[in-house]
Amino acid sequence: MSNLRYSAAKSSRISKRLIGTSPVKKIQKDLKKILPSQRKYAQNLKKSNAIINNNPNEANTLNRGSGDEEPLVVSDYNVQLDYQLSKNDDIMVAIDTILDNQWAESSSLHFRYHKRQEIESADGDMEKLVFSLKGLSAKVKAEIMKYRQNQLPKGIVTTAQLYSIYESQGNTFVDRNLELNIRNGNLKKFVITNASPVISRTKQKYQHGKVTYGFENVEVVVKTESYFKLICEEIERLEKELVDSSMATSERIKKDRQLTSIKKFFEYLKSNPASIFVTHEDFDNEQLSSLVSFGLVTLTSNHLNEIESHQYSISYPACGTFLKLINAGRVWLVKALSKGKYNENLEDQLFKKWEGTTLNGDSKMNNFRPPFYGYDLNWILADSLGAGVIEVFNTPVGRGWRLTGKV
Repeated sequence: MSNLRYSAAKSSRISKRLIGTSPVKKIQKDLKKILPSQRKYAQNLKKSNAIINNNPNEANTLNRGSGDEEPLVVSDYNVQLDYQLSKNDDIMVAIDTILDNQWAESSSLHFRYHKRQEIESADGDMEKLVFSLKGLSAKVKAEIMKYRQNQLPKGIVTTAQLYSIYESQGNTFVDRNLELNIRNGNLKKFVITNASPVISRTKQKYQHGKVTYGFENVEVVVKTESYFKLICEEIERLEKELVDSSMATSERIKKDRQLTSIKKFFEYLKSNPASIFVTHEDFDNEQLSSLVSFGLVTLTSNHLNEIESHQYSISYPACGTFLKLINAGRVWLVKALSKGKYNENLEDQLFKKWEGTTLNGDSKMNNFRPPFYGYDLNWILADSLGAGVIEVFNTPVGRGWRLTGKV
């Protein structure tokens, strides 16, 4: 018998395959380098058709955010916004315009969610309009109503929003009319110190949208009757509680002092309609402590020298919730516009980003979820325009918005 030696073939040897060297995955990876995605192909096809149809602005719109985008074609800066008023319209009308159109589903500035007839037939029934929205679960709708009715203070607008309504008349026109109505007891202004972030537009990763330039003051306005109604309701509540004969003596003394403090504060407001601050000369420590607990006054600043000056700002209870909403809107807008090469975009595109869209092009209704709960984008744009954060201009295909150098 011959001495034959057998050894395993190389193909039968067991070897440990390196991670990521699957032949199927390698082919898929190579194909991705060669074949464009369906979305990119469709985008390029639309762009080509737009160029063929001699509509370069449409082609530019499709390129928003891509490396080869061109700046929007500016027709002029003589923009008439849907909510703007003339100098003959009273500033009280301007405030009503904002408040009547602040929620997207009931706004008369557009009809993206309900038809005009549906809004008119609802006759101001917010709950009816919210629960008839399509694309939102019952839980989300309930959260919207809870936020609007129980958390967000009612009747507040920013002076920046008013500036945008009377943009052609100038800020001085608004300031003068505000001062006149404040002294006549029609309006109440509140200055919230260090309340609005100045948002950075840095392109660095992990730094986008960070607050790097500190904070600035915000002025908000409310109708005096709304503010006084809120204070009167608090007085009535305390008076009813004091009727309870079973209340402990210590608790009764505390509530009685709170009632005295609020009544004194109410009289002070009626005698000093233009006042935006109070000091220890007006109220003692105990009274100020009570007013702070009810959210009617706050410390003007966190700076030590201002704390030692014992100056307190007159405030609107839960005003911070409203400012969080406005600030979140500004942050969103700056980020949305900063994504483009020229820090600009068309209004229609901004509304689509505000809502979010599915791959099929349907609205995700993101604007009805936290932190906006259906607040209309028009008033985020108005606030930012009045604050000088953005500017608006006309293009051949609609209004365009661009960041200014303020942020």
